Amino acid sequence: MVRAVHRAFQRRLVGIVAIIGLAVSTVLSFAIVAGMPSITAAETTGVAPVDHSAVVWTAGWQGEIDACRGAVDVGHHYGTPVIAEHWFCGGSLFPGEGSTITLTGAVTGTFRVGPVAVVLNAATDNAASIPHGFDLLYQTCRDGSSATMSFTELNRIG
Repeated sequence: MVRAVHRAFQRRLVGIVAIIGLAVSTVLSFAIVAGMPSITAAETTGVAPVDHSAVVWTAGWQGEIDACRGAVDVGHHYGTPVIAEHWFCGGSLFPGEGSTITLTGAVTGTFRVGPVAVVLNAATDNAASIPHGFDLLYQTCRDGSSATMSFTELNRIG
């Protein structure tokens, strides 16, 4: 039974790998842990793959964010490096902690995604509440609510 589940899962996994575009050189390890399938991936080249890429299409403020054309450099408004994007225009797809992201456009570089540094409420907090000292922060309003404006740490790695 376990072998049949293992083979069926591997067949589905091959399709998923093709859909998400993992490189052929990616090695997938499969095991059943506590009754649940567990997968790990590692590049055979020893170089961690870039999980995500995004274009910071311009610098600006609310009008540019509302255009939903990608992330916007809003650092001049906040007085610290920040890019922002609406939740429903890409923010919900932003990679999680530990992932890497390569930015092009108005802000460039490769960053490791850190934890959420702070969640602010636009009705009660202001720009002075945003933490400073990070290479870059990514701001989006979770579930489209300005009461849950999250600022995620981005640490430059390239």
